[in-house]
Amino acid sequence: MVWSILGAVSLFFNIAKTDKLVSNNSEFISTNKTHLVENTTTINNSNFSSPNTNTRLLFIKRVSYAASNLLKDTVYKNEKSRSSVHPTSNPSKKIEIVTYRIYFNGTIEKHIPKVVAEANKNKYKYEYFPKKGTSIDLGTYKIKKTIAYKGKPGEYVNLINLETVPKYFKKKEYQYHFNIDSRRSFVNEKTLASFFGAMLDVNYLDISCNGFSHEDGSSKPSRSHINGNNGDFKYLRATKELRCGPGTSLNISKSADLLDYSRQNKWNDALYKFGWKKMLGWTYTIKRKTNKLHHIDHKTTNHYHHLHVQKYEPDFKEIKQ
Repeated sequence: MVWSILGAVSLFFNIAKTDKLVSNNSEFISTNKTHLVENTTTINNSNFSSPNTNTRLLFIKRVSYAASNLLKDTVYKNEKSRSSVHPTSNPSKKIEIVTYRIYFNGTIEKHIPKVVAEANKNKYKYEYFPKKGTSIDLGTYKIKKTIAYKGKPGEYVNLINLETVPKYFKKKEYQYHFNIDSRRSFVNEKTLASFFGAMLDVNYLDISCNGFSHEDGSSKPSRSHINGNNGDFKYLRATKELRCGPGTSLNISKSADLLDYSRQNKWNDALYKFGWKKMLGWTYTIKRKTNKLHHIDHKTTNHYHHLHVQKYEPDFKEIKQ
């Protein structure tokens, strides 16, 4: 059937060069003033061989209509196939380094190439994919393969020092600024991706991290911050100040009026989106009304001056080339 139509299209161009099909945004239109015939009834050979000019033109118009539909169908299938892929990602792109792709909707992908270049061993690359536009390179970082603290025999975790990550970043409308106010400066390969994703989701310039894990995956004096999974953050101030050092955490039990609860709720939402499904914190009271921050069900002892994130369960997929 396809060959018949193609043959007819070829004849059409040789006999009647008045019908020219052009493509504009994958939509095919006729450039002459003759409307394409809507009837697609099969044409007999006798009609084609008839010397009657009107019959020949009718045939040409029908063939033009059928060819146009065939081309439209092909374009539609190609566009549908492309739409199943993230608009800014390129799964077939050759990579020679383990790469984390962080998507605006909270999805995180780890792409592992068949061959890692010698210069890229023990390094991971991170990219952010916004809703619109091209991917954003967030840098390449050295990983430290470590025996998982309190893990099973043979269990390892790849840790990355946040001190090696640029504290300030800006590209177009995407930006962040954070500090590390703790000796527990190590996250793992996944939580770094989530940290990036959450920061670029809100674009704040006053994120103060009170620590994740130590270099060996432990978390003394804390017991719950092992292997770079759980972290602490200062509450956000209405003044948007980025403070660091002893006594700089905002105590929302005593100074709730200094809390920027609107931005804090958005930050909590971003952290939740990118993987931390449980948070420990404190309530705040303004004008005699007590409120809860997003994803915090109740007050937790000693969490009036920082937000704790845990139960790390990101929307994660590992892809091997």
